[in-house]
Amino acid sequence: MKAILCLGVLVMLAGCDGSRVELESTKATLGNVTRERDDFKVQVATLQQQLTTTKAELAKAKAAEPPPPADKNAKPTMASKSSPPGSSTASKNKHAHKS
Repeated sequence: MKAILCLGVLVMLAGCDGSRVELESTKATLGNVTRERDDFKVQVATLQQQLTTTKAELAKAKAAEPPPPADKNAKPTMASKSSPPGSSTASKNKHAHKS
């Protein structure tokens, strides 16, 4: 009877040994993932602070710019693709007569 009991304990110890290695591996992985998570949290906080600072600087720069001219006849800042006044699209489609 003692032999069977000893054999059972031996089998249980052998079975636990494989689990122990897996447990240690899992603990190490968890430690690495936790460390990476903490590093990422620090990075996110730093980037959020930089974003807030940049937004404040942008607001300051916009406030320092002179306002655009209020004159409605002022030239637009970008060139438009419209045709100049006086030219018609019909004249563009006419072919020159060759004689």
